[in-house]
Amino acid sequence: MLMTRLRANLVLPLAIMFLLTLVGCGQERNTVSAELESQVETLELRSPNCASPDACASVTIRRLVFSDRPALNDAIYAQLLEQLQGNGESDSAPLNSLEKVAQKFLEDADAVTVASAASWQLNGDAKLLAHHGNLLTVAINSYLYTGGAHGMPVSHWLNWDLSRESAVALGDVIVAGQEQAFWTLAEEAHQQWLDAQQVDGDFRHNWPFTHSEDFRLTEAGLVLRYGVYTLGPYSMGEVELTLPRDKLAGVIREPYLSATGSSGDGN
Repeated sequence: MLMTRLRANLVLPLAIMFLLTLVGCGQERNTVSAELESQVETLELRSPNCASPDACASVTIRRLVFSDRPALNDAIYAQLLEQLQGNGESDSAPLNSLEKVAQKFLEDADAVTVASAASWQLNGDAKLLAHHGNLLTVAINSYLYTGGAHGMPVSHWLNWDLSRESAVALGDVIVAGQEQAFWTLAEEAHQQWLDAQQVDGDFRHNWPFTHSEDFRLTEAGLVLRYGVYTLGPYSMGEVELTLPRDKLAGVIREPYLSATGSSGDGN
């Protein structure tokens, strides 16, 4: 039998969670509305077929579950399911629960006889990243390691309109007709990033600019996130490009642009 432990931490107002984050970061930020409450649910499994627990194939999945926000919870759950199953790139039929994904991962590890299978890891995490007005941003992270030089991290930012109870896509925040202006700003941010990395012409040719749908709003502006192997090799990690807030007037819809100056970010 697989050893399964599912625990739910005490329900905490997100305001308290933000205060804890602020202490750790040493920055002043506003707190989330007290009526938003959540609990952290954790699923942990380890393969029973290894002698040392530290060397076992393992699965750890942690996610926020918001009180009275079923649509938001469903969206977080669905994104975790997708990431933990290879973002649709797997040849296997998709599974419909985190528990099934975890169990199949451990079964696959047990079926492999090479020594590296003992340390296979599958991790998932969904945590509050930021809150601006009615816009909530949840960071959904996953990590898969099945041997070799390194694992594969994947991160996505889920933006959620609390008043409409629906996801907010990048196209929703850009002013109609200003898409080209937006991506021109993004390319400028990319060039600044390249200059900061002090890379040569070959790098710039081999790793050209591309669009990303992953974004979040901060007091500095709008941040685009790029996964590993998108704008550079694995060693450079995930890349974030910031479009300055003072250049976004008329490009980003005013309700979103105004909100970035009034609420705080999480880590």
